[in-house]
Amino acid sequence: MEQHSVRTEEKQAIRLHRYTLGVYSYSLALALLAAGSALDFIHTGPAITIAIACIATNAVLYALFRSGFNLRFADASLTKPQVYIGITLLMLGLYWVDIGRGISLGLCFFAFLFGIFRLSTRELMTVTLYTLAAYALVINLLMHWRPDSIQSVQQEWFNWALLALTLPWFSVIGGRIRALRDRLRERKQELQDAIGTIQAMATRDEVTGLYNRAFFTESLGHALAQAERHERSLALLFIDVDRFKLINDSLGHAVGDAALRQIGERIAGCVRDSDIVARLGGDEFVALIESVPAPQALHEIAQKIIEAVARPLELERRELALSVSIGVAAMPDDGRDAQTLMRNADIAMYRAKAQGRNCYSFYTRQMSEHAEERLALEADLHHAVERGELRVLYQPKVAVADGGIRGAEALLRWQHPRLGLLSPDRFIDLAEESGAIVPIGRWVLQEACTRAAAWGGSYSIAVNLSARQFSDPGLLATVEAALRESGLEASLLELEITESMVMQEPEAAAQTMHKLRALGAQLSMDDFGTGYSSLGYLKRFPLTTVKLDRSFVRDLPLDDDDVAIARAVLAMAHSLRMDVTAEGVERADQLDFLRREGCLSYQGYYCSPPVAEEQLLSLLETAARERRLGWAVEAAGR
Repeated sequence: MEQHSVRTEEKQAIRLHRYTLGVYSYSLALALLAAGSALDFIHTGPAITIAIACIATNAVLYALFRSGFNLRFADASLTKPQVYIGITLLMLGLYWVDIGRGISLGLCFFAFLFGIFRLSTRELMTVTLYTLAAYALVINLLMHWRPDSIQSVQQEWFNWALLALTLPWFSVIGGRIRALRDRLRERKQELQDAIGTIQAMATRDEVTGLYNRAFFTESLGHALAQAERHERSLALLFIDVDRFKLINDSLGHAVGDAALRQIGERIAGCVRDSDIVARLGGDEFVALIESVPAPQALHEIAQKIIEAVARPLELERRELALSVSIGVAAMPDDGRDAQTLMRNADIAMYRAKAQGRNCYSFYTRQMSEHAEERLALEADLHHAVERGELRVLYQPKVAVADGGIRGAEALLRWQHPRLGLLSPDRFIDLAEESGAIVPIGRWVLQEACTRAAAWGGSYSIAVNLSARQFSDPGLLATVEAALRESGLEASLLELEITESMVMQEPEAAAQTMHKLRALGAQLSMDDFGTGYSSLGYLKRFPLTTVKLDRSFVRDLPLDDDDVAIARAVLAMAHSLRMDVTAEGVERADQLDFLRREGCLSYQGYYCSPPVAEEQLLSLLETAARERRLGWAVEAAGR
């Protein structure tokens, strides 16, 4: 609407300019009229009357253009009325001229020139007929009312005949010129449209219509130069849609693109018209805020964007709830060049995601240090297997009834050459994101199976599978290879998976689990109760064990809620013919409760923390010795 108003104002300015040219023509005519009156070619009274008519006509036209009233007419330029008025005033002057009427008649062509670029051949021919009829009327009026002013009637009709011969040709040529002008204008418009399309393709994002990465990068460089020169501040908001991949994977890319368009519109609606919003690609957007009035304004803008995107989206008769994470970096504090500012805003955005998503975070210098450490850690992680830096610790799995060790769980550690022994929480997420988890998981599985096979085939080994491993098409082949190369009996291998892992695609997960069970491996669900499994799905999964999460064991048997949850899990598992292993047992009262409720086994520091294989073998030997001693005592008692 605003662009249409601007175009209208521009066209009005052009019309006023053309009107001004017409005023110059009338000024010349008035000058000639004054000269004719001074030379007695025309009487003073008629000359004044014609001059007043010219001035009044131009005053009315000026009022029409300035007020915009002309826009109510089909021909807003009023070209045709101006031509007819000009011809009429000329004929009025010719009636009162006594000398040089033939020369004055040449001004008809001057009036025609005013419409030559605006009127078609038919319209100019109509003006020609009007001119010939008007001059014929002038001749007849002169013959009747002012015969003394006619020097020769034949001369007047000869002048009329000259007009009748020349004006039609003039009209035809003028019409051709107008047609040529229209064609040139069409070609120009086509060229402008083509240039506009090319420019839009070069600067606009195809999906959202926002600016693209190339245009934004160029604009950011220009804005930084201006801010540096004028000592102004600016800020970048790096915006990432949370979990957007789930939309594309579940609903398709068409719905995903529609969602991106609406998100882009909402983000653009949260900033000023002078600010730039662009889509960098995928689900990433960025906003450039120039001349930041105050730091608090950035907080308000970021929160406004979060609230705008959080409103439900209506797509394909579905209501989608999405959120964004925003990283904010400001110039000059967080960087003076485009690359630094973009990198720091990106770092801040990932910090917002780490804080739980659907929030914003401002960049701090400590974030860069963390990001650099993370990059270095990722680079080292890709070489950890080949450098032999990975270690496997083992936590015993103990029978609740008699305290005998039934097996162990393999737990990964990284012996980093600079940072020392790292626990999984320092690098597992990084391995998942970078894809290194698949080769690392393959190594852990092979190592655990090989070591368990060396224990005499009497103890089981549990190995955790990551989400990426579980969805890896080569998982079955990896498990088969580990069992074959290690010689471990398949029933002694227990693969641990999590609720969230299988509930993303339960049907595909069930198929994978059935194939693993067909190999002979045992399956356990780790951290049971912390996810969102439905019992309907759970009974369809071929699980052999569920592991009661340590968060429900910690306060047993003192917390009534934990007692109720533990009893419910145990009852459900028993009804589905599954074993239960409790995690995080650290006290005797916890173990006593689990024994009373029929729990099969447990893990925790009450028995042993994760230990190296040598220590595990020592524990196994001790347990075996105690078991043999118990048998001997029992035999002696008999």
